[in-house]
Amino acid sequence: MLTINSTLDKKSGDIDRAYLSDEDLLNVEKFVSGFPVRVKTYSLLRDQSEELVMRSISLLAQQYPELVQKSSRVCKYDMSINLRYVALSILRDDETFFRESLTDWHANIIHSYGISKEVSVAYCLLRDLTKKIAPPECFNLINPYFEVTISAFQKGS
Repeated sequence: MLTINSTLDKKSGDIDRAYLSDEDLLNVEKFVSGFPVRVKTYSLLRDQSEELVMRSISLLAQQYPELVQKSSRVCKYDMSINLRYVALSILRDDETFFRESLTDWHANIIHSYGISKEVSVAYCLLRDLTKKIAPPECFNLINPYFEVTISAFQKGS
């Protein structure tokens, strides 16, 4: 059974053995108390993702016109999916979900095409645009996911 995030999922697998510890309960309380800002952040990404992606691609085209001319559709799709996973991972408060569901295999594909540098630049542009429109409390939740993504692409550069 998949629960709201991977930590609770692991704990629910051991339900036959013990109750949640005080530390586990503190983590649940933290999850619940942070939920309103996570919902706000999720909504912001949901509502602004298309505009953010298109503006990022437009800026990327200034640096890599041939790549964008050839691959803009795929780039738009990949960046849109990435933002959806970021939004869902923030809602779940679950970076593990993000890494396992998207980042690791996506980085492998990008590395195999030999465009890690360009894709890293694209996500840096996306991060910078997001920072301009997101309230600080939302961007503080979003930015670690950009850092994970950018770092994954830079490892192969």
